Amino acid sequence: MEKGYLEDFPHELAETIRDGQKHGVSDELMVKGMISLGNLMQKFVKPDTPEEALMKEMWDEATPEEKEMIAGLVLRIGKKRIH
Repeated sequence: MEKGYLEDFPHELAETIRDGQKHGVSDELMVKGMISLGNLMQKFVKPDTPEEALMKEMWDEATPEEKEMIAGLVLRIGKKRIH
């Protein structure tokens, strides 16, 4: 991944959540979308760092309920950053 990606991620996440809210997307639908994106990335994205490899392994091992919990936490973190 390019340098600066992780630094920009919280801002981009908050912007995406704000856009979803503006268009009436429910939290439940956002979580489902995050899970779908995570599943897609799990299949096609190769980790570039040890941290990314750990995240991929965690997603690979997570149950559907755990993936929902992770996505819910990401949503909550993103919502805290909305200004």
